[in-house]
Amino acid sequence: MSNTRMRRVSGALVLCFAATAAQSAQTTCPPLGELPSYRLDEDGLRLRNHEMHRFPAADPDIGVRWDEAAGRFCEATYSPKDDDALTSDLEIQENYRSQMRALGATFLNSDHNSTSAKVTKDGRTTWFHTWSQETRIVVTVVQQKDADFVLTAPGTSDYRLFGHMPGYVADKPVRRNFDAADMRVSDGEDTRDVMVQGTRFSVRYEVTDRSKPAADADIHANYQMAVKKLGGEVLHTEHQWTHARFVHEGQVIWLKLYSQETDMELTVIEEKPFQASITPPQADDLRAALDKDGRVALYVNFDFAKATLKPDAKPVVDQVVALLKADPALRLSIEGHTDDIGGADANRKLSQQRAQGVVDALVGSGVAADRLKSAGFGADKPLADNANSEGRAKNRRVELVRL
Repeated sequence: MSNTRMRRVSGALVLCFAATAAQSAQTTCPPLGELPSYRLDEDGLRLRNHEMHRFPAADPDIGVRWDEAAGRFCEATYSPKDDDALTSDLEIQENYRSQMRALGATFLNSDHNSTSAKVTKDGRTTWFHTWSQETRIVVTVVQQKDADFVLTAPGTSDYRLFGHMPGYVADKPVRRNFDAADMRVSDGEDTRDVMVQGTRFSVRYEVTDRSKPAADADIHANYQMAVKKLGGEVLHTEHQWTHARFVHEGQVIWLKLYSQETDMELTVIEEKPFQASITPPQADDLRAALDKDGRVALYVNFDFAKATLKPDAKPVVDQVVALLKADPALRLSIEGHTDDIGGADANRKLSQQRAQGVVDALVGSGVAADRLKSAGFGADKPLADNANSEGRAKNRRVELVRL
């Protein structure tokens, strides 16, 4: 294995690489090296397949911002071999800066005891950060890349749709026929908690070898990929938390994951389904509601977070077609509505697309396009309280409004 050593040229320490065939353990974070007057601390090398790190970057408006990068991660911590012959922070940083320059890196921020930089080669960006305090040096290198999907297939102790991270073992899972859990939702910079009710599953996992845990970023990236493979959406994520929602076989399912590397806890709520009626509304019932209130709510099923009507929506659409054919003078506005989970702008766009999807289905069944128009209001006009599952189900609707 190659290792990096320093040599003195014209009185200055210079980073260089020297092959050491006898070396059997990694002591550096390539392509950065180590100072010869410092030694790697015991357990001072931290390696992760995928981890996120924040790098300081100079910003003319705020002074310093923090840029996040995730990928293959290495962190090395060094202490001096001789406390009576310390190297100054300036000399430490200038040596690492010279190596970064040789690599063609662009500097993001530097001061007397810290340097951050990055370099892009062959389409891949590598980030560097060195911090020093004479008696301690911390070198961090992140080779930016997406996480590898490594979740196992679901086992007997897992939730039926998700496996677990390799190297972890599950405690006995807890199942409840009806329970509740708080889930977190982000809309831009706004974050709030919502109560979700239904069948609850929770399980705790613990790493089998505490010296080889997965990084939190790797854990959460894997579960987020699993949610997206199921057509779902991540509602909120931060360092140790993921909240998500998806639909599987018509069932709305929520997921909450907490991790701290050596252990994690997964909570899943399968919302109890809401049905507005046992059978689709009939054309006469729709006409009566329009005559009385000028509008009527329909509950038709779409693919999750999409505007594609599911096949079981056809009986409802057929009754609207019958209503319109029975009264050639009737004109309707088809108006889409959502619950308040997710971004407000995204919900308005989705509700408009869903309303237009119903219009397209009606036109495809022989209704003249000039008798219809569409509109989307997102979560702006709720029928019920979005704080509970039943209210959110009532709010996810398409309304027929007489023009």
